[in-house]
Parts: sequence; C-alpha cells; structure tokens
Amino acid sequence: KPNKGNISFLEKVISSKTNTVPTGERNIGLMFQEDVLFPHFNVFKNIAFGLKSKNKEVLVNSFLNKFGLFDKKDSYPSSLSGGEKQRVSLARVLITNPQILLMDEPFSSLDNNLRKEICDYTIETLKKNKMSVIFVTHDVEEALRISDKIIILNKGKILQVGSPKNLYRQPITKYVAQLLGSINQFETISDEKGNLVTPFGEVNCNISSKEANSCKERTHFCVIRPEHIKVSGNGVKAKIVNRYFHGASWAYKVFLRDELPLFNITNCKLEFKKNEEVMIDAECKNILIFQE
Repeated sequence: KPNKGNISFLEKVISSKTNTVPTGERNIGLMFQEDVLFPHFNVFKNIAFGLKSKNKEVLVNSFLNKFGLFDKKDSYPSSLSGGEKQRVSLARVLITNPQILLMDEPFSSLDNNLRKEICDYTIETLKKNKMSVIFVTHDVEEALRISDKIIILNKGKILQVGSPKNLYRQPITKYVAQLLGSINQFETISDEKGNLVTPFGEVNCNISSKEANSCKERTHFCVIRPEHIKVSGNGVKAKIVNRYFHGASWAYKVFLRDELPLFNITNCKLEFKKNEEVMIDAECKNILIFQE
C-alpha cells in the first residue's frame, strides 16, 4: 500500500491507503525486461493464460497466426529464440485487450539488430491495435525512434515533455540536450548588449531568459550538435585531430584554438587525413544557449 497519495486510471482510483483494485481487475497490461514466460507451459498455453473464457482455441490460434508463431504452438520457452519469446510475451499481453500497456525496457536483453527488428514490429503492432503505451527506456535512440511523446525524468522530477523532434531541437536545459544526443559545448560571456561571440558568428543571449537584463555580462554555455557543424569552403580554420570511419560517413575531432575545447563533427561524407587543415562552419540558429 502507498504511504500517501492515490493512483488513478481513467478517473478511477486503483491504489490508495484505503482502497486497492486487484491487479487482475485493472485491465492494464505489462511487459517486463526479463523473460517471464512460464517455462512449464508451451506457447499456446502461455498466450492463453490470461483469458477467462473457456473457448480459447479460436482466439489463441488467431493470435498465433498474427504473430507468426503457429508452428511453435507446442514448443516450450526453452526452445525459443529471443525474438520468438518477445512475440509470445506481446501476444500474451494483447490477447487480453488491455486499455493501456506498460513496457519496462522490454528489449534490453536482445542483441542490437534483433532489438530494432522486434522493437519496430512491436510498436507497429501496438499502433495497429490503437494501444496506449507507457514505455520505459534508457536507450535514447530507441526513445526517439518509437515515441509520439517523451517525458524526461531526473531524480524523480519531470524536466520536459514533448515530441521527440521538439525535445531534440529545443531542449530547455543543457541536461536534456546532452541526454538526447552528443553535443559540443563551450563557455562565453555576453557583452553589455547581451550578445555572445562564438566561432561561427555572433548570437544574442536574450533567447535564454525572459528577462533581457539578466543575460548581460554573464557566462553562458553554448551548445551545438556535431551534425550541425559542416566542413565547407567557408567558415573558420580547423585541424583534424582524429577521425572515425562510420561506414556511410566519417566523424572527426577538430582543433580550432587553445581557448576552445575540441569539436566533434559527424555525418561528414568527405574523407580527410589526420592533421589536415579544413574549413568548418555552422548556422548560428543551431546554437543552443543556456545559463546553467
């Protein structure tokens, strides 16, 4: 029982100090991080477990066909692959037609290629079934790939809520910016007019505060993502300190000048040698400014 507060679902209190709705009556589905299939049940019985109806065969067989598991109906979990186990787990949840599904890092135990394949299959299936899902993950790429809305939590507090695109492009804190992807950051002090000088041009720091005067002559943190820095014929001179081959593109670590940190550049289609001098540039609109 909770020490304080209530948990409500669809305007009905399901958990409080005085009232608790039994788990089986909440109509909430749950997929765990761990493999929780019953080892002594075959695939058919695992999927049918949550059904109260006696005439289960037709419905279970339809789900076996839908999830490509019909030829595994008599198999036991020990003989299934990781992907097959996840499909059985998903079928077992969806067959009960829950009003909402809670997923606790359900793909973290799978290898990377299988993880993306099963994740995409699962989310596509859930969207077809118009299922509302709360999905817990520490994998930022996974969150950006599958979410309609993301909630960023830190130490129990909500920092920001929004679409993946808005959170990535318009983080309200440096913590959120860094959490959602790689960043380059450097410090600079605004002048009396509230302007900041960056290697790529001058920007006004008033955008980081509702009170314009609070920006003047203060230290600010400028953040720019590696993919927003381009190697071009214009801009500022830089030297390639290191390079990394990513298959379809190159990533570089470059030196500009002593008072600045090394900058990372990604998604570059051009190949350069170590210690080679290049020109780099970035649009000032892509520079994020924070006072923290």
